[in-house]
Amino acid sequence: MSAKIVLLCEDQSTNTFVRRFLRGRQFKAHDITTPSLPHGSQSGEQWVRERYPTELKAIRSRRGAYLIVVIDADRHTTQQRKNQLDEECKAQEVPQREDGDPVILLVPRRNIETWFAYLDGESVDETEDYSAWRSKDPRPFAEELYRMCHEAQRLREPTPPSLEESCREYPRLQRQR
Repeated sequence: MSAKIVLLCEDQSTNTFVRRFLRGRQFKAHDITTPSLPHGSQSGEQWVRERYPTELKAIRSRRGAYLIVVIDADRHTTQQRKNQLDEECKAQEVPQREDGDPVILLVPRRNIETWFAYLDGESVDETEDYSAWRSKDPRPFAEELYRMCHEAQRLREPTPPSLEESCREYPRLQRQR
């Protein structure tokens, strides 16, 4: 039995990035479900934050399934963004994520494009805005992250702290066979 993944993220670029990374772990397209991404006036961050409790509650009832949440920290710290997710759970009366939950929280700071710049070889400052990278194809960056994680077994220094923190979430994803 293969694991199923629900990928909750802010935009198509992040969706493509995470899917390409998971492809290296032998996950197939049909293993990954992405709820319809937001369109219109609602921000991607708001959409992920408000939808998170519903997806968290649902994943707890699914055997062999994982929830991967990718939400930009924007001008907040990663911990502040995680606290906002916990507050949204409280507001929707859903118990917060527990250690045993099959949930991975990835919080790029300032945004996912910061990681793209780093994975392209730049030294980055997570307080700076790398939104110019938004138009770049995310697939090569996902492949580089996979190479660092699985072939080199280490990230290039200096590593953005939010990426390092997110890598500590990665072992929660146990590929089921």
